Parts: sequence; C-alpha cells; structure tokens
Amino acid sequence: MSESRIREHLGAFGLSTTEVATYLAILRRGEATTGDVAAAADVSQGYVYDVVETLVDRGLVTVDESERPTVLRARPAAEAVAELSTRVSDLRSAIEDAYSEPTTADVGFEVVRSRQTVERRAERFLADASHEAFVVVPATAFGALKEAMAEAVDRGVFVYCMLLAPDTGVVADAVSDFGRYAHVVRTWEARPQVFVLRDARAGLVGSHGVLTGRHGDEYAVAFGQPEVANGFYGNMVSNVWPMGEVRHVADPTELPATFEYFRNGVTTAAQCLDADRDLVADVTVADTGGDHEIDFEGVPVRAANQTLVPPVTSSFPVESALVVETDGGPVSIGGDSPGFDPYFEEFAAREVTLREA
Repeated sequence: MSESRIREHLGAFGLSTTEVATYLAILRRGEATTGDVAAAADVSQGYVYDVVETLVDRGLVTVDESERPTVLRARPAAEAVAELSTRVSDLRSAIEDAYSEPTTADVGFEVVRSRQTVERRAERFLADASHEAFVVVPATAFGALKEAMAEAVDRGVFVYCMLLAPDTGVVADAVSDFGRYAHVVRTWEARPQVFVLRDARAGLVGSHGVLTGRHGDEYAVAFGQPEVANGFYGNMVSNVWPMGEVRHVADPTELPATFEYFRNGVTTAAQCLDADRDLVADVTVADTGGDHEIDFEGVPVRAANQTLVPPVTSSFPVESALVVETDGGPVSIGGDSPGFDPYFEEFAAREVTLREA
C-alpha cells in the first residue's frame, strides 16, 4: 500500500496531518529518536512528544525511555491493525446501541455492485417476506440463498424460484428435495437479469453477471416501491418465467384455508381445479368501478386464471384472478395488491377463503 493510502486511512481514523507525518517517519525506520523524527516530519522536537502521546494512545507506537535518547518504535503491523479494529468494533457497538430501525425500511433505490452485497440484500428480502417471494438467479447462487428460501417456506411464504445458467442442470440435479426451498422451481439455460421480489413491495433487479463472479460494470438496483416492484414483476412473468422448464411444483395447500395474499389463493385454486376438485370461496370484494363492497359466501370457483403453476390458464401474462359463480352470474375477481390495482377484473379482493365444495 502506498504512503498516500496510509495517510488517507489514518486520516479517516481522526489523525491530523502532523500526526500522520510523525507516524510515517517512525514507520519508515522501525525505530527512531525524537530528534530523528522531528527532522523527518519537519516539526519541533518538543512537539514530537505531544504527537507521540496520541500515537501511543492509538496503539501505533511505543516509547522506550530506558534508552538515551528516548527511542520511539512502530508497533508491528498486526498489532497496530488489531488495535484499530478494536476501535471499529467499539464504534459499531455504540452505533448499534444508538440505532433506531427506520419505520419504512423499503424506501428509495440502492445501487449494489458487489456479489456478496447483492446476496445479502436478497437474503434480507427473503427474511422480510410475509406472503410471496420470487427468486430468479444463476444456479451458482442457489447455495448462498437456499437457507433463506427454506426459512421463508417454513414461515408459509409461497416461494417461486427460477435457476439460470451457468451450471443449471448440475445444480438442479444435485438437489434431492426442492420442496424445502420453493413451491415452484423452474430452470432455464439462459442469462437474463437476476430478480428477487418480496410481497410485491420490494426487491432487487440486476445484470446476470453481478452474481456470477465477474467484476466490471455489472450491478443490481434494490428498490422499495410497490409500483416499481410490480413493473419488474410484469416483465419477469411475461418474458422470463414462461421460458423455464418446470422442475418442481409443491402440492396445493390443504383446505379449508384463508389466503391473506390473494395471488396465493389463485395459485392454490388453479392446482385444485386442475386436479378436478370442486371449490367454493368466501371473499369480500370491492367493485373496481365504484367504492361499495360485496360479500360472496360459498360461491363456486369456476376458474383460476394464472401463469405461475402449470397449466397456464391466463389470457395475459400478469393475470391472477378467480372466476366465481354468483346469483347474478360469473364474475372475475383480481387481487388488490400494493401498487398494482386490478385493471381487467370486475372486482378486487385482498384475501380469500377456499374450501372443498
């Protein structure tokens, strides 16, 4: 490391220009008298004693007054760095004690360039997920994220995963139980953008290379706006998700069950209807053309239009809707998710209860 970099780093630790110059004068020699240091650092010999007190306090030098004249010695690099590291640890503890978690953690945009940081952000989004998570990443990143995915599944989160090149087949074939990590797993030998989304509210999107070990211009953008999240979701579910080969689909949730996140209910209904199971639904809906609400109780479910589990039944990629039979005829219900209001369906709902007919 050049002396300019040492000056920069020591300055970040609060040392003055004179203190850094004095330390470097000792460091170059290993040991030196106060007179030697005064001449090298261009300061008075009396001032050297004042500066050295700071350097001793910082753990950078020692003073041997048994010698005549007094000898100043630079501490070995490992000892000096350890002393500075202890100060950083103390600072971290103090900051953690004083820190208050923001009430709105998913705010703004963050550009991330390091693979490790992207993986940590992805783990955080998975840890924060309450209902749904999408993980579209290179297969080589699966090992770093699989435990966070498994924990999300254990909490009842619907996890949708697509593994991309490289090593897609090698990784997928080595996993004995995809059900531990996701409800649906697809693989695709291609290199589209990476994508992690939780609860249609927050996530990250980035170049494929940001998670494959290359370092250059690749980066990811983390975001916390529902409108942005659903925009990226629409792109993913339209252009990437359909291209994958289905590797695993979990059995549908046992019924009766209440789905606080409507899209999860649609996915479950689609699986049940595909298995020729008759369903009814209890759901409170809002008229998308007005403000009034209607309670539908025990209405037969005629269709579940979606694209996340096979077979695809939607008429357009982002469609996620239930068609139920009411006294007035069949009506279509879409999910009233954050930042993505239904624009095609007649009604919107936040949650739905499904049970066998």
